[in-house]
Amino acid sequence: MKIQLETIPVWDGIKSNSECYICDLMGEAQRYAISFYLGSSVMNPETRVRVNEHGFCYKHSQMLVTAQNSQGVALMADTYLAMSREKFEHSFNELLGAKSARQAKKAIEHFSEDLKKREKGCLICTSMQDRLLRYYYTTAYLWGEDHSFREALSESKGFCLHHFQGLLQQSQKALSSAVQPEFVRALTQLELTNLDRIAKDVSWMTQKYKSENMDKPWNGCEDAHKRGVNKMTGRSRVIDPL
Repeated sequence: MKIQLETIPVWDGIKSNSECYICDLMGEAQRYAISFYLGSSVMNPETRVRVNEHGFCYKHSQMLVTAQNSQGVALMADTYLAMSREKFEHSFNELLGAKSARQAKKAIEHFSEDLKKREKGCLICTSMQDRLLRYYYTTAYLWGEDHSFREALSESKGFCLHHFQGLLQQSQKALSSAVQPEFVRALTQLELTNLDRIAKDVSWMTQKYKSENMDKPWNGCEDAHKRGVNKMTGRSRVIDPL
């Protein structure tokens, strides 16, 4: 499978000096997707067909609802509800017709299966998964092809642990077997260096609250707790497409 490179956003990301520029890029991708589905595309027949068929997960449904565009959400919900009612028709009739505990159990199981199918394939999650795959691939590819990118990455703050893991996985597809082990070693060393840096900052933050340290400088550690949590869990997560 040929993967489209995302060279410009990856270069912009690595220049941002972020704790995890892939988290930043995925946050932007999510905001764009929310804006797209609440914009003029909601009137596009092709978009409406896709929304009716796939819909959105709980997280992205709630983000759409709170995005201050009630008309756009109502338009999508109108036809999505109608399509859902049609897809559940058989299950509802089976539930209504259950005349024994055995029939009720089977009807409940069938409805549960139908509901799971209906809620699978969130359009925003899918688009973000595709974008994430390209960011991973581009990062590893540029490291193998561009010495200036390799140097820039070595001077960066690394990644959250989940995007670090995703990069390691995707490097197997983006790099040759002769180069990939070197990438794994370099990326791991970069990650360890930055984990140690944040651990030191968090440690000082805990000490700063002691009375004997109240007048000592923060040394840039005021947000160390946030950076520590984000480094471990990530800020913009989707299920990795690996």
